[in-house]
Amino acid sequence: MIQTQPQSAQAKSASHRHIRTNRMHCNAPLVVFFALVLAIVIAAHRHLNQRFDFGVIYFAAPMVLHGARHTLYDMNTQHTFQTLYQRPPDTLFRNPPFALLPILPLAKLPMAAAFALWTIFSFVLLFAILRVLENETQILCGNWPLLVAPAFAPVLGNFLHGQFSLIVLASFTAAYALWRRGRHFLGGLVLAIATIQFQTVLGLVLILALKRKGRELAGFSLGCAILLAISLWMVGLNALLAYPHFVLHSDTPLSELLHMANWQGFLTILGVNHWLLLLQLSLGTILCAANAWKDLDRGFAAAILASKLVSYHLTPQDLSPLLIAFTFALGPEFFPTRACPCSH
Repeated sequence: MIQTQPQSAQAKSASHRHIRTNRMHCNAPLVVFFALVLAIVIAAHRHLNQRFDFGVIYFAAPMVLHGARHTLYDMNTQHTFQTLYQRPPDTLFRNPPFALLPILPLAKLPMAAAFALWTIFSFVLLFAILRVLENETQILCGNWPLLVAPAFAPVLGNFLHGQFSLIVLASFTAAYALWRRGRHFLGGLVLAIATIQFQTVLGLVLILALKRKGRELAGFSLGCAILLAISLWMVGLNALLAYPHFVLHSDTPLSELLHMANWQGFLTILGVNHWLLLLQLSLGTILCAANAWKDLDRGFAAAILASKLVSYHLTPQDLSPLLIAFTFALGPEFFPTRACPCSH
C-alpha cells in the first residue's frame, strides 16, 4: 500500500504530460512551417494575382474610403475601380458591405503587403479555430491538424485567394462552442458573422427553424440587425437597396458553374441545371439534415454539409467549414466501434 501511492501519482503525472504534449501548441518548427507556407502562397499570388479573388476585395475597399461608398453596388463604378487596380471586368465585389471592415485598414498598403498581412491573419485565425475545436471535442492530435489543414484544398484555396471562408469557419466554430455550453442566444449572435458569405449559412438557418431553435434564431436575427446597421452606416440606404438587384443581375460566368461545389455545379456537369430540379434537391437535402439532428455534433455537421450543397454560389475554397465535420468524424461518438485515431 505504501508503494502504490507513489506509483499512482507517477501514473497521473505521466498522463498529464501525455495530454500536454498531445495538445496543439505553437513552437519553433510550427512557425518555420507556416513561414514556408506563407512564402509559397505570397509567391504564387504575386505571379497569378489576376486569377485570385483578393484583388476584388482590395479594389472594393478604396470605394468605401475614397468617396464611392454610396455607389458600391453600381456596375459602372466597380468597373472604374477595376480599371484603376487592373482587375478583370468579371471579378465583381458581391459580398455585403460589412465584409470590407477587416480589409479597410489594409487598403492604403500596396497590394502585396496587404495580401501578406491578410494571409498572416488567416493563419492565426486557423490556429484559433483548430484550438477551439480541440478544446471542445477533446480530440488531442498535437500539431497535426495545423500541419495537415493547409493541405486541405479549400483551406489552401482560401489562402491563395485571400477569401472570407476562414471567417465563416470561425463563426461556425464559435457558435458550436457556445451552443455546447448552453449559450444558445450568444451562439446565434456569433453565427450572424457567417453572413459575410450569406449564401453559405442560409441552409443552416433554415434547419434551425425546422428544429425550432428559437434562442439560436433570436441571436442570429439580432446579429444580422447589427451587421445591417453597420452596413447602412458604411454605404448608405441607396447602396443597400441596390445590393439585391446587383447580386441577382451581376451574372456569374458560365465557366464558374462547373466548378461550384454544390447541387448547381453537379447539375451543370450533368447538363440538367433546371431550377425546379435544383429546388427539389435543395429542399430534400434540408429536410434530411434536419431529420439527422439528433444531437448537436451530428446535427451541426449535417447542417454544414447541407448548407454547402444548397448554396446557390459556392466556390471550392468556400468548403473550408467542412473541417468541423471532419473533426467530429475523428471522435468515438461518430465511430463508436473504433477508438479515436488521435487519442492514443
